[in-house]
Amino acid sequence: MKIVQLSDLHLCSEPLYGSVDTLVALDRALRRVLATAPPELLLITGDLVSNGTCEEYQLLRSRLAALPFPYALLPGNHDRRAGLREVFPEQAWSDDVLCCQRLDLGNGTLLLLDTVVPGKEWGEVAAPQVAWLDAACPANRPVLLAQHQPPFDVGIAGMDAIRCRGEDFLAQWLAAHERVEALLCGHVHRFVSSSFAGRPARIAPSPAHQIALQDGPLAYTLEPGGYLVHDWLPGERLLTHYVPAEMEPVHVYRH
Repeated sequence: MKIVQLSDLHLCSEPLYGSVDTLVALDRALRRVLATAPPELLLITGDLVSNGTCEEYQLLRSRLAALPFPYALLPGNHDRRAGLREVFPEQAWSDDVLCCQRLDLGNGTLLLLDTVVPGKEWGEVAAPQVAWLDAACPANRPVLLAQHQPPFDVGIAGMDAIRCRGEDFLAQWLAAHERVEALLCGHVHRFVSSSFAGRPARIAPSPAHQIALQDGPLAYTLEPGGYLVHDWLPGERLLTHYVPAEMEPVHVYRH
């Protein structure tokens, strides 16, 4: 199955930092997604909006409403659970405080884990997250696990300081759940490929601004944004492509 992963939209009505038009960036990415074969799901892994207001979520909803395929949302540290639930009540939110979701797609299952710590930039896997995972994880289906902050370092000091904590709890849980095949994250505003607890781990870039890959203070750059396309055969393999949001002409090779 084909899953398109967007992340870190930071959607707002005014340019972010005075120079990043996140609305234009999202529209550009969605145009490219719509120009290709439709996915089974559009997954957006957190920091959906910039300030967590209902007005921003309504703006996001207006952009997603006409999509000819389903979408699933996951909160990040810039999001607010109450506003997310209010504007997107049809999402399959968990019944507890967390905004988690379980989605069964074909022969596989996606578990969307809310790792938000209100008022903090870093995330956490603690007892509530593990309890939800225990209850939601199927015993006999392949699983992809998604969360906003990655539970491992990416080599950018400013981002490593605000990654997901409680990684030992998550690693212990994964050790007991062999059907979880991979971990999908956002938060870093760059494409990163690694592994965690013996599973492939993929971090999606932002369609807007990227975090600068450099030593020194945390900084952003207007390098081209993008998204990930996951071609998942549950129980067999996860194949991931990075796709720049800006479309360029295609030139057929001539022999």
